[in-house]
Amino acid sequence: MFSRNFIFLNTKMYCMKKEIKPFQLAEKSIKKNLILATKLDDKVNIMTLGWKTIGTLWSKPVWIVAVKPSRFTYDMINKSKDFTLHLFSKERSDVVDLSGMASGRNTDKIKELGLTLKKSNKVNTPLIEEAEISYECRIIHTAESGNNAEHRLYFGHILAAYAEEGLLN
Repeated sequence: MFSRNFIFLNTKMYCMKKEIKPFQLAEKSIKKNLILATKLDDKVNIMTLGWKTIGTLWSKPVWIVAVKPSRFTYDMINKSKDFTLHLFSKERSDVVDLSGMASGRNTDKIKELGLTLKKSNKVNTPLIEEAEISYECRIIHTAESGNNAEHRLYFGHILAAYAEEGLLN
C-alpha cells in the first residue's frame, strides 16, 4: 500500500506527481495496458495500447508502440509526431475498457470518461491528470511490422516521465 498526496480543484481530486527517470517504473508500466494519447489540431484521442515495449535506440530511452492503420489514432500520430503514454490504477479500468472499444472517429473518449487534460512540458500532446504514471514521447523513428504491415511501430524518445509520489516509496 502507498500513501498519496492530493490537491482539490473545483471538487476534482488530483494526486501530486513527480518527474521520474524514463526507466524508473518501467516494469510496472510494461506489464499493464497503457493508454496512448495523441493530438492533432484541437482533437485529442486516446486508445488502449496492448503492444508496446520500452528500451533504447541510438542511446536514447524509447517506448516502442504498435498502431494498426485502421485505427483513428493512426492518422493522428503520423501527422502529430509525438504522443503521451499513461498508466491508470485498477480503479480506473473504465479508461482502458472504453479506450479499447470506442473509436475516436465518433466518440470523444476524454469527455465521456471525464478525464482532465494538462499541458505537457516537452510535446504537443497533453498529459492526462488522472493517470498514475505518464510519459512524454517524440517520435524519432517508425517501422512497418512484418510482411503484411499490420501495424506501424513508433519509436518515441522519452523526453519526460512522471509518477504519483506514492508510487515512488
